[in-house]
Parts: sequence; structure tokens; C-alpha cells
Amino acid sequence: MYCKHCGTKNREDALYCVNDGEALTLHHEHVLLQQESNRYCSHCSHENHGNALYCTSCGQTMSKVKEIRDAETNRGSLQNNVRNGASEGLITTMTNKDNLKWLAIWNGISIAGLLLISFIISSSINGFMKDTLRAELGSLVDGIKLVSFTDVFMISHMISVDYLASAVIFEGVLSTTSGLFLLLLIPAIVFITTGFLMNRKQADKPLLEKLKWNLSFSIVYGLVTGIFSTFAGVSMEINDPTGFLGTITVGSEYPFFESIFNAIVISFIFTTIGSLFTLDAEQRTSNERYGLSISRAILHSMIGLALMMAAGYFILSSQDELKTEETAGNVLIGSQVGGYLWNVAQFQTLTFDLTADGESVNARYSLFGGPEASEDEEEFAELFEEINWIWVLVLIPAALHFWAGNRLRKSTHGNILNELAVYAAAFGVINAIIVSISKLTIDTNFEGAFSATFGFSTFGTLIISSILAFGVSYISVMVTNRQESQQSSRAA
Repeated sequence: MYCKHCGTKNREDALYCVNDGEALTLHHEHVLLQQESNRYCSHCSHENHGNALYCTSCGQTMSKVKEIRDAETNRGSLQNNVRNGASEGLITTMTNKDNLKWLAIWNGISIAGLLLISFIISSSINGFMKDTLRAELGSLVDGIKLVSFTDVFMISHMISVDYLASAVIFEGVLSTTSGLFLLLLIPAIVFITTGFLMNRKQADKPLLEKLKWNLSFSIVYGLVTGIFSTFAGVSMEINDPTGFLGTITVGSEYPFFESIFNAIVISFIFTTIGSLFTLDAEQRTSNERYGLSISRAILHSMIGLALMMAAGYFILSSQDELKTEETAGNVLIGSQVGGYLWNVAQFQTLTFDLTADGESVNARYSLFGGPEASEDEEEFAELFEEINWIWVLVLIPAALHFWAGNRLRKSTHGNILNELAVYAAAFGVINAIIVSISKLTIDTNFEGAFSATFGFSTFGTLIISSILAFGVSYISVMVTNRQESQQSSRAA
């Protein structure tokens, strides 16, 4: 629908022009305009470009009225859409029996896939570790199960774990938080596939409604994972061959509420990415109710993390003093390094604090402040001197935000500043959550007890990531708008 006042093209169901606010319906009538196929103005006969809305000579409109309908007809169509479920609340979705049935089915399929992959990985890890330790421990390792498939399942969601060991004369606990960034590939593969399959038959459903459906799925999945955490983990007994310690019991435990939260967040992120592959051409260019802004924020945060994990592997492989002899080790360590570099590239400060035997060591690194350490600062600084080109990594988040700004500029039908603000806020929230669940901490009460933390500030990540996302995406809108204006001027 074209505005009769300024000629701006609006959505068919718009009531007011997005450019000047002019009412698009008069006297309860719905006016549809159709572009004239003739390039020549009907008023002055001047030749215009084929896509001209107004004559460049006299200003006469090149559109004609196609249809006039009573607005009540349109209002009735809108009511039918709502009645048919075009806009369903989250609570309504989760209390509907048919919806719960489908959510349960998709959760069952997803969990089956996750457990299958986890079983394959745990079997490979146990086989490799037994072969490695057999030379030192002999047949003692044959009865040891170092990692169960439930451990891989839980750790792939970046969930904390407590390792418990007890014997006749001692009892110890080793607590760790976070997990391996590389293991995020497991839920990523499963949930991206699930998100696509769940939403592919609802291609005409608005993107925001798909996000609600994904969130409903994730809430159910989070509750199931919380229940699963109560019996997850490996527990085994090892007989001390010397007979001094008797039977040593070793086991692992996972926190209930953290399991629920991490499962909801991770499943929602990746099912949302999967649902983006189901969008039709119109939905990809229509940012209805900020759905595209939120989805872009989620997508770009994960793309940036993946690219930085690859960069981390490249950095590790290029440093002879850092890389290991095993390719698998380089991939594992490099991807972990890259996960932390993702936030370093967004001007956040990476901190490391270690307390052992009553002494503390503190170190930090940021692009602005450089390396700082309470002890052996020169040696710590030398580590980063070898990769002083790390500033180049800033281009990754900058390019993603520039891309987002341009896409939102093309798809928005409202105030572009609001769209960018929602994108920036969503990006900051996702980044802050990832930082929160990936912050590594280690505590133990074993002999030589120590504690260590490694990561970023959650609040600082939220603020800095949001500001950076908004600033670069806004610059993108300004630059691309100017380029289009120049191209239009040259064409005219």
C-alpha cells in the first residue's frame, strides 16, 4: 500500500505511513494503489523510470486506485487470524494439550539424539584413556569407567560438576564450573535440526510466534534435563591394591537448577537458529514485532563464537611453544581459547585469579589495558607479544554487527532505532549468559587445596556488548543509507 501523501510503500495491513505518519485509510475504507505499467506520465507525458512513484517532471502520481474495501472486512480477516492461532501467548501454548503432546514428542526425539551422540563420544574417550593408562596401571584400568554418556550429555550444556572421592581415612571434593566450548557442537547439531523440523510446516507463522514455540520447547526440555541431572554422572568403586585405603569411591554430581537454566538457554539459542532456515522470502525481509532483531542477535552471537573458536585453533597451531603433539588436543585447547577470545575481541577484560597454599596470583588481559599480572608480569606479557596481531580479531564482531545493521535497515517497517536497540540488547543478554555459564572455576579440598577462576564479568559483558552492537549497527545503517542515496541520485 502506498501513502497518498509521500508515496512511501507500506505493508498491506498498515493503518499509518511509516515515513510521515499519514493515515492510509479514510472514512473506514481500505485503499489499494497499483503502479501504472506505462512509463509516461498521464498528466504531462514525461518519460519516467519504470519504478518511479511520481513523475519527475510534474509530480503527478504514477499509481492508480486498484480496489476500495470496507475496513470492517479487513478487521474481520484479522480476527479470524487471531482466532486461528496467529498470535498465541506462551502460557496458552504450554497449557494446550495438543501443544504439550507435540512438545513432548520433539523433546523425546532431541534427547534420543543427544544421548546417542554422547554415548559414542564417551565410549571413544574411555577407550582412549584406558589405552593410555594401561602401561602404568595395568589391568587395574579395565574395571574403570572414567566418563559415562550422562557426563558428556551434561557437560555439553556447560553445567557445573562436583567430583567426589571418599575412602577410609579421607573425603575430598573437586568442584568445577563451565565446560568445553567444543562440546557445544553436540546440542548445536541436534537443536538446530530440531528447530528446523519443528517449524518447517509453519512457514507462514510470524517469526515471533516461532520464538515463543521454541521457548516452550526449551522450558519443557530444561525441566527434563533437571530431572536427568539427579541421576546423571558416573559412580564407581576402586580397590586399593595396597589395602591401605580399602575401597575408594569416586562419583560426580550435577546441580539441579543450573541444569534447568543451562538447558533452557542452550536449546532456545540453537532451535531459534534452526527456525531461521524455515523463513520464507517475505519473513526474511519483514521485522515484525522485533522478531528478526532478536533472531539476528542470537544468530550472530553464535556465528561469532564459532569463528573465534576456529581462530583460537589457528593461533594455537601457529605457536610451537603452545601446541601439543596431538591434533585432537590442539582442536580442544584451541577452541577453548577461541571461546574466550570472542569476548576479548569485544574489548572485555579476561581475568585469572588463583589461590593456593595461602598465596594469590592475579592476572588480566584486555585489548586496551594489555597484559597485567601480580607475579611474573614480564613472562605473562611475553605470551601475548607473540600474538600482538590479536587486534585483527575485532573485525569479526564488527563485521557481524555491520551486517546486522544493513539487514535490519532493509527489513524494518518502523523506527529503525528501536529495531537496533532490541538487536543490541538481545545480543548483550545472549553474550552475558554465555559468559556466565562458561566462566571456569575450580575448587578443591584435597591436599594442597586451591581455587581458581577464569573468565569475564557478566555485567560488564552485558553493557559493553550491547553498546558495541548498537554503535556498529547504527553506523552500518547510516553508511548503507548514504550509499543507496548516492546510487539513486546517479541513476536519476
